[in-house]
Amino acid sequence: MKTLLLFLCFFALQYTVISQKKTDAVAEKKWTDDERKQMEKAELFYFEKNYKLALPIYTKLLENHPNDMRLKYVYATCGLLVPGRQEVCLNLLKDVYAKNKKASEIDYYLAKANFLNYNFDDAISGITTYKSKNKKLTPEQLKDCDQLITYCNNAKLLVPQPVPVRIENMGNVINTAAAESAPCLTDDENTIIFTYKGEKSKGGLQNAFNQPNKNGVYYEDVYTSTKVDGVWQTPQEVKNLNSNNNEAVLFLSNGGRKLFINIDSQQDDGDIYMSKLENDEWSVPAKLLGDVNSQYWENNSSLSPDGKTLFFSSSRPGGFGGKDIYKSSLLDNGTWGKAINLGDKINTALDEDAPFIHYDGRLLLFCSQGHNSMGGFDIFKTYFNTKDSTWSPVENMGNPINTPGDEIHYVLSPSGENGYYGLGKADGFGDFDIYKVEPGITGVMPIVAVVKGKVTLDSMPVLADITIEVPASNTVFNRVTKSNAKTGFYRTTLPVGEDYKITWKVNDLPVQTKLIEAKNATAYLLALQDINFSSKEAVKTEPVASADKALYHTGNEKIDGLVYKIQVSAGFLNEKIRRRKARKLGGVEKETIDGIDRFTLKEEFKTYNEATAKIKEVRELIVADAFIVGIYKGKRCYLSELRTQGILKIK
Repeated sequence: MKTLLLFLCFFALQYTVISQKKTDAVAEKKWTDDERKQMEKAELFYFEKNYKLALPIYTKLLENHPNDMRLKYVYATCGLLVPGRQEVCLNLLKDVYAKNKKASEIDYYLAKANFLNYNFDDAISGITTYKSKNKKLTPEQLKDCDQLITYCNNAKLLVPQPVPVRIENMGNVINTAAAESAPCLTDDENTIIFTYKGEKSKGGLQNAFNQPNKNGVYYEDVYTSTKVDGVWQTPQEVKNLNSNNNEAVLFLSNGGRKLFINIDSQQDDGDIYMSKLENDEWSVPAKLLGDVNSQYWENNSSLSPDGKTLFFSSSRPGGFGGKDIYKSSLLDNGTWGKAINLGDKINTALDEDAPFIHYDGRLLLFCSQGHNSMGGFDIFKTYFNTKDSTWSPVENMGNPINTPGDEIHYVLSPSGENGYYGLGKADGFGDFDIYKVEPGITGVMPIVAVVKGKVTLDSMPVLADITIEVPASNTVFNRVTKSNAKTGFYRTTLPVGEDYKITWKVNDLPVQTKLIEAKNATAYLLALQDINFSSKEAVKTEPVASADKALYHTGNEKIDGLVYKIQVSAGFLNEKIRRRKARKLGGVEKETIDGIDRFTLKEEFKTYNEATAKIKEVRELIVADAFIVGIYKGKRCYLSELRTQGILKIK
């Protein structure tokens, strides 16, 4: 109560300072008792930094008292922090300054308003004047002033060199008078999931303890919309994710089956949760286990294309200052390993947030208040070098993508043609809206391979388990994904630089596999793969003859009809392979399958162990990504196919 009284005394003093000169020759309307009560209410909101609740009250009062300098001042200092009000606030502050240059902090707020309106020289001059007039500024205030000058100087370099993009509001179906932000889209850009904060929020207006309060605020919820015939449908809430707490969208995984959200509640002070798409419904979110969440604030996150690395922001101690960006690897037990700071090439003494790792696995977008930001948070980009595991120098995405205001949570389509983020602009529908940027990025464009199609069983859509492997390294690229049970459709996006073997499995039917050659791709690659199963091809397994029969092969068995060969290249004979060296191992032969040339050693091996012994020599002498294939009854097969069909029982 004592603090509040001091605050009201401050406003009384501020009123005296602002109003000590006659404001206008026109007589002012007399204030009613109700208006005075409303003013006290607004001042309390202002004191609590609840500017969005204070502003509507100031707006109404200013309409009735348009020449009141005190109202102009508090409206402007409050409205500067609300998107789309910057120009109006600058004009009001100029009015106040013209009447009384000694109004409290007027030089600072006028400089801030000039900065937000792209008047950078005026802003620098104003801050310099403010510092010269106020000799007792705190270190924090001086730091804030110097940072504002830095932003102005950065902006003076960036604004005159705009990047060639078009920024377009996504329209009044997705956007409303409420706040829409943090968009995440499926890689086909036909489904959007975003954060909503407004009248439809669960719990309505609430106080800080999730209790209904008409003077409270709306909390964040998760909403989604899909395109039908190219038209966005009315967004719907994702019911299993929303509660009376704050639930904010963070990231939608490759394939669109994992959704990461932040939950801020009485129990969790900003932790990262994950929900899974199961039968077209999002599951109840579960908190990530391991070293990702801590007692500090963890927020925006992004999952690598293979699902094995999580990038996230955290305010935990031990960083470079404020919030930093970290990464963590997925462990075999499903928890997340030790959080590793991305280092001082990316993190600064100021805040870094909202990482987005692109589908190509190399391009990282994030927002930062540091580097050469032109004001608040700007969007930056950097590329990962797989050869030396370093990040390229950070680049500002440029104006008009970045502005003197805050730009946070920027996401990019697989091709890089479109970007999406939330902005507060004067021409929007209210508060923050979601905007589309074309092209989404300039300069070095990302390169990915998109594999999509439809899986059917007897011509009907079916749920299929889909596994993606990297034959060169005998590793699984991702854990099993699935086709849609209702439509049969699937889609996945893969980084280039590797060839991928994709396996589709439906019930006990023989699996189907395809090789997607993306190792040498130099441009966006789209592979259409419709997969058709037939129930007539069900595998008939013979019963085990006796309980003593071994469940697994040792690798020394000679299986009737099966021999092994070693593939060293596909598409063309890799330049690393020297024919002279290959001759020492028996020579190489070419076979064309499905229109693709495949190069294998001529030698055949009758047992699995013989082949594995030979491949070690091949990898050392010829090429590191050679792998074993089977020839079963004259048909070329991947080893995973042989295992699935029970022909090869190697653990």
